[in-house]
Amino acid sequence: MSRVLTLTCCLLASFGLRLWLVSTPSVPPREPFRGFPRHIGQWEFASDGSVPERLEPVLGADDYLLRTYRDPSGKVAELFTAYYAMQYAGESMHSPKNCMAGAGWEPIRKGRLALALSNASQTATVNSYVIERDGQRFVMLYWYQVHGRVVASEYWMKAYLVWDAVWTRRRDGALVRVTVPIRPGSDGKQELDTAVDLGRSSMSFLPQFIPS
Repeated sequence: MSRVLTLTCCLLASFGLRLWLVSTPSVPPREPFRGFPRHIGQWEFASDGSVPERLEPVLGADDYLLRTYRDPSGKVAELFTAYYAMQYAGESMHSPKNCMAGAGWEPIRKGRLALALSNASQTATVNSYVIERDGQRFVMLYWYQVHGRVVASEYWMKAYLVWDAVWTRRRDGALVRVTVPIRPGSDGKQELDTAVDLGRSSMSFLPQFIPS
């Protein structure tokens, strides 16, 4: 009898958990990226871009922003962020390092850095890359935003999504990427500073568009 009772309880718990996970989660409201500010700190809007139509199904995002900003000295940097309202088992946000490799970009330098937030009392760890293809080089910063967390690791990003799916049923999240072209002859340090500045400046605006 005890075995039957135990099995029945396990089946009921499993069924209840399944119903919990497949039910529609309550996601906080968000603003669409089309309303993202054109002025961010010292950065001003330069142009909007778009992902080629043939690549949109590969990206699989529910909303995205691809925008170039310019600072007073004329430096340019590109901000890209893609929001996913619901992710399922076996599917997740695409890692830029994998996408870039598929497009022929080679990482020639990689690591992580602490991005000081606007209040200067906190930092967020993000990925830092220098990528190259056909003689062109770019600095690339990227991170994931999952329910108020800034996450560099793909593994931790997936772990948080699983955890939150169980406890809150939410499976939304976003990828954020900043890229800056490296001038010929430059060692990339100035371009990295440029990318860090735009990344830090955008942080305070992102929660309006990526729910915490």
